[in-house]
Amino acid sequence: MKIWAKLLIDGKNVKDTLYNDNMPLTFDSYENMLRKVAEQLDVSSPVTMMIHFRHFKEFNTHRFKPDDFIESFEYDSMEIECYE
Repeated sequence: MKIWAKLLIDGKNVKDTLYNDNMPLTFDSYENMLRKVAEQLDVSSPVTMMIHFRHFKEFNTHRFKPDDFIESFEYDSMEIECYE
């Protein structure tokens, strides 16, 4: 699974990272990927729910809003996109 994660302010990409692993896409691997991506971007991990995972599986993309983070989040959103 190859993931492009980006942090956006006013629709503009201000920080991004690529993440790559060989794990099959499961809810657990999705959560693990989000933790590693958040660490690379130096932000807290978003709260992950099954609906987020289903959306990502169906559309190969998902956007997390500030409300999806427990800790403060200074960006408008964090987007993840699958490149397989």
